[in-house]
Amino acid sequence: MVLRHLQPSSPWSGNGIMRLLNFSVGRVQTVQIGTEIVKTAHLKEPVEEPWVITENGAENDQRAVHPDKLYAFARSAYDYWGEYLGVDPEKWPDGFFGENLTLDDLDETAVRVGDVFTLGSEVKLVVSGARTPCVKLAWRLNQPRSFQKTFAQSRRTGVYLDVLTPGVVRPGDMLNRVSHDFEMPSVADVCDFIGGHSAPPLAPLLKLLDFEKLSPANRLLLGAKKEVAERALNAAENRWSGWRPFIISSIDEEAENIKSFTLKPEDGGALCQMRAGQHVNVRLTGEGGKKITRTWSLSSFGYEPDHYRITVLRQEGAGSRRLHNFNVGDVVELRAPSGAFTLDMGSFHPVVLIAAGIGVTPLMAMLDAHLQKKEPGYVRLIYGAKTPRDMAFRNVLEELKRKHPSFQATYAFSRAKEKGCLQGRVTPDLVKQSLGDLHVTLGGKRVDIPWFEADFYICGPDSFCADMKEALIQSGGNPSHIHTEEFAAPVTGETEIESANVLFRKSEKEAHWQASDNLSLLELAETVGVETASDCRAGVCLTCKVRVLAGETTADLGDGTALLCIGRPKTDALVVDA
Repeated sequence: MVLRHLQPSSPWSGNGIMRLLNFSVGRVQTVQIGTEIVKTAHLKEPVEEPWVITENGAENDQRAVHPDKLYAFARSAYDYWGEYLGVDPEKWPDGFFGENLTLDDLDETAVRVGDVFTLGSEVKLVVSGARTPCVKLAWRLNQPRSFQKTFAQSRRTGVYLDVLTPGVVRPGDMLNRVSHDFEMPSVADVCDFIGGHSAPPLAPLLKLLDFEKLSPANRLLLGAKKEVAERALNAAENRWSGWRPFIISSIDEEAENIKSFTLKPEDGGALCQMRAGQHVNVRLTGEGGKKITRTWSLSSFGYEPDHYRITVLRQEGAGSRRLHNFNVGDVVELRAPSGAFTLDMGSFHPVVLIAAGIGVTPLMAMLDAHLQKKEPGYVRLIYGAKTPRDMAFRNVLEELKRKHPSFQATYAFSRAKEKGCLQGRVTPDLVKQSLGDLHVTLGGKRVDIPWFEADFYICGPDSFCADMKEALIQSGGNPSHIHTEEFAAPVTGETEIESANVLFRKSEKEAHWQASDNLSLLELAETVGVETASDCRAGVCLTCKVRVLAGETTADLGDGTALLCIGRPKTDALVVDA
């Protein structure tokens, strides 16, 4: 066995000629990654000649999951990743990154999908795409699972190749480019398209998807991005600034003390497309004409919406109590949807939604959006509530299960028993046990994957989200794939004063704060017409952070600033730069 057959020549100049150094194959075997037993052919080793490339790839090479025929990687990339990870690359034998063909050098920015190369005197190959790493690469390199994203976005991934003409190759054979389409995206571009969270440009994406020899793995990932890219052209249209009146067109009882409010614009104008999972700031008129502003998640999704829907649990606060007393025809005001807790519509991973209580609301919008995709893949909702009476959308969820075979739901009740449902709280162990059928479809075949390869979206009260995320990561979950939103404000200090005079210096307006009203400084500012930026109104996004010029608040950040949305005066006199 030859671990390193030849030494690399001088770095590749981008002229389309590279040199073959080694040839590796692997067989399917089982390995333990974390707590999971996984089948893989990633463990490849160099072999002695003859080096034969068949119509299906390297002779005697087996594939467990990835259907691509050949993978080429360069010694120069070994050096790059060795420096990045602080490892001597000489410790990695050829084939360590799972490649069949070890080249001396490779420039992913200069090689384009569709480029045709001859290798030696017999073989002809075509570039089919960029390497798409899975958890096995991170495991092989002894890196956390988040390294998958680092590698995918690096533009130093190597390339997948398809076989046009089979034959025998030898050490030192030159990989010589004979066909090059300058209009095709480069391999580095494909890395950007696959690894980026935003929608890729549509024209080059469609050109890739029209390419017959495109890597099946790349086709799966880029196909998921296509719908997002098409929709992104219209997503920014019809946004508005400031407050806009909306009429309550319908009210639905979803569960005990939970109502959905359908809101249509009073002016009859068009609405902007929300991102699934976003929220809206809602302003309503309270008793005595006082303005009350709250933030509630949108609980439905539409590509061309003519309404928005919020679903609200009646609680002790003035906002939810007031809204629950509203009737059809009443008017509230909304700002345009915002928020970063959103479904990645371009991901090919299975989707797992984990909800506790009223935390289900943004996840319903995500579920709605996912099932509206042209080819919705696997999605599971794991939903915990105190009792069946407290569970919103139960009938809707059951109907969705009947309509969509790719959707399944698991219910858990902490204070009740029901046949076919779990008893107890939603725990990390319950989540993992519910995901035994996790899979994707690749090249027309079902491929079972471990639970930690899913995209997780978690929403609920108090510490539920943080505890769930931490437990999943400790069990081997990929932090890059676990997204959370908590329905609870950060802990703030207490105020012992009964009243205070507050000066908003920039606006030159003054207001009198009363402890009995329990208004936040942001709400107090709005009562006297001070317009200041805000978004989450829960102390998370920091949009409402302002300088404190005199006095103290209960939400001081320790750097001379404070959050208006969750702060109250802590001194009798307060001056803020708003």
